[in-house]
Amino acid sequence: MHSTTTRDSCVVFNTSAFQDKIHELSAPFIRSFSRITRSYVFFHAFFTFFLTIELILFGLMFSNFLQSTAMAFWLAGIFLTVFTYLVLLFYLQGRRPERFMQQREIYIETVRSCIPFDPGTLEYHCCITEAIVKLTSQLRIQNVENRWILMSETFTYLVNKFRMWTRWKDLLKIKEMLLLSSIEEHIRLIKEKPADLEAHASLASNYVALATLYQDPKKLTLNEDLCWKPPEYESDEMRKKFEMALERALEEYHIIDEYAPQDPWVHAQRAALYKELEQPEQEQIEYEKILEMDPHNDEILLRLGGLYFRKGETAKGLKIYDQLQGSNEEKALELINQYDAYSVEEYSFRGP
Repeated sequence: MHSTTTRDSCVVFNTSAFQDKIHELSAPFIRSFSRITRSYVFFHAFFTFFLTIELILFGLMFSNFLQSTAMAFWLAGIFLTVFTYLVLLFYLQGRRPERFMQQREIYIETVRSCIPFDPGTLEYHCCITEAIVKLTSQLRIQNVENRWILMSETFTYLVNKFRMWTRWKDLLKIKEMLLLSSIEEHIRLIKEKPADLEAHASLASNYVALATLYQDPKKLTLNEDLCWKPPEYESDEMRKKFEMALERALEEYHIIDEYAPQDPWVHAQRAALYKELEQPEQEQIEYEKILEMDPHNDEILLRLGGLYFRKGETAKGLKIYDQLQGSNEEKALELINQYDAYSVEEYSFRGP
């Protein structure tokens, strides 16, 4: 069995040649993805422009059409445009995911051919994960860079918002597909080696990466300058996907804990997930378990003390503050600054 104490991710090797190869393989995938999304935007733009022109001309020439059979033909042309748009839209919506899947399979198969490990080994599957993570980090919605557009702040905002509005769903979908492929790779390995704790830890990290896709789009695109947040990220569906992914990650850490119950790293990971799930009671239990194994861990003391203050358990928080004063005055000061965290959260719900 493998220890999990010192790792933060499953990185087996990091040769410059392999990193360069990943970058080389990801470039055509990114270009292809961009072409697909651009073609979809151009499709909508073309029909919107064409239909707008038809409607404008119809309005301008309405008085002439009123006593002519040309009105019937013009209206038929408008309905034909709308019908053609809807038919093509239906076709493209079914075709687009298929194209994404084809591009994903091409990328993964190409990566497989470059991996120097035997299929079925942990290293082999982790290399695929590394290639997928590298690719997803490069997939993002870029802000407009045209200097003419940048001359107008309002126009820049509108263009950036339009780019975000038209592409974020495709970006989310392709990242989902890539990470689910990585998860399938690890599940395939675990079926062969159920007691491989490194495989379980790597699978858990994949579930966490999947969960981050359902959070703020600034995290999704790794771009803090995005001007618009799709309202879908506040939906119950997104929240449910987020929670399900984290719960699957928690289950993997529970499995590791069954095999390695004295591993502080496992409890630290679980505490972080409980924090994301807004379950402070479970988060507290994990921190307390870590302190049972490592009573002088100042970082964990700081986190637990802050949690006590946020929950309103100030007596426990002050006790930890006294403990930190004797070992780390800087962290003690950081902790005492959180003394009123419970009051701030409570007052924030009140009106002005």
